[in-house]
Amino acid sequence: MRPEETLAWIRLNRTGLSPQRQRQLLDAFGSPEAIFSASDSAILRLHGFSELHLSKIRQAQKDAQPERDLWKLERMGGWILTIFDERYPPLLRRLSDAPPCLYVLGTVETSDEKAIAIVGTRRPSDYGRRVAYRIASEIAASGFTVVSGLAEGIDTSAHKGALDSGGRTFAVLGCGLDVIYPRSNKELARRITENGALLTEFPLGTKPQAWHFPQRNRLISGMSLAVVIVEAPVNSGALITADWAAEQGREVFVVPGPVDQPSFEGNHRLLREGAKVFTSVADMLDELGITAAPKVERTAATSLRGQLKLPDLSPTETKVWSTLTNEWKHADDIVRESQLTTGDVLSALTLLELKGLVERTDGNRYRRSPRWQ
Repeated sequence: MRPEETLAWIRLNRTGLSPQRQRQLLDAFGSPEAIFSASDSAILRLHGFSELHLSKIRQAQKDAQPERDLWKLERMGGWILTIFDERYPPLLRRLSDAPPCLYVLGTVETSDEKAIAIVGTRRPSDYGRRVAYRIASEIAASGFTVVSGLAEGIDTSAHKGALDSGGRTFAVLGCGLDVIYPRSNKELARRITENGALLTEFPLGTKPQAWHFPQRNRLISGMSLAVVIVEAPVNSGALITADWAAEQGREVFVVPGPVDQPSFEGNHRLLREGAKVFTSVADMLDELGITAAPKVERTAATSLRGQLKLPDLSPTETKVWSTLTNEWKHADDIVRESQLTTGDVLSALTLLELKGLVERTDGNRYRRSPRWQ
């Protein structure tokens, strides 16, 4: 796409018009460049368009911000995916409120049309994290792209599961492409851009706002064949995604959880309302009438993991790392086995966690990250 075309798409995105209005303009004039070249009278002749709509178009046309956006987008290595592009998620394209363009950092392939969303609470149980990771790993290994929202908790586990199995994943953001939220997932976001993409309909520089996330959730479900709810309390945003999925005609699969655990109350409500029980990836694909075509064999993923090279570690980090296994281990046990001071051990564990080598859970317990097991 020529820089002038990209700039026109950014201007259209920055008009603040709804996706439906933007698509109405595209249907009438064919391209963003043609929209901004159209006369006032031609725009006002469109059904439902008022002077207010026209004012927004003309303001975006003369605004200098889109030019700064274009410069920054190019510097970031980002690009614009338009609704006219064959790589645009076909399921999303069918929706009346699909955004005419998405800001992208990473790659989008036509094979990504086979996508399944995995969502849940930001504060999951250990069980929820494990299940999200395993489901995402199996979905990705079966040749599907895992879609989630980069949030802490279930989203994070889903993205990691897909990446660690050698698969692809999309993170749909509720902010600008240049605003990674939460900041704790900055490294995960980088990994996603190498085997998938960050996508957003929000202009560069847009800070995360509470109302952005329900709006974002319609894209997560909209580009997916189905949505898996792993763990969701009654006030979870994952339930909004489930509502969008139902409205969009997507299947909703729900992981059953302990009946006495509040973090699964939303799951149980969805099951009472008729959502399907998630039992396994194979059963879900069978329910959807899809035959899995694995692109990543489990043995291949395992051998790939075995070839990973540890980053450079200090002598203290190396000693702490040698005490860790696949099982959760309390920090006190690590101190005893390593024969290091508590301060040295906790400092080393923090650094190992930042490097993605170690996971921490409640009760000050640690283990090797699944990627390194």
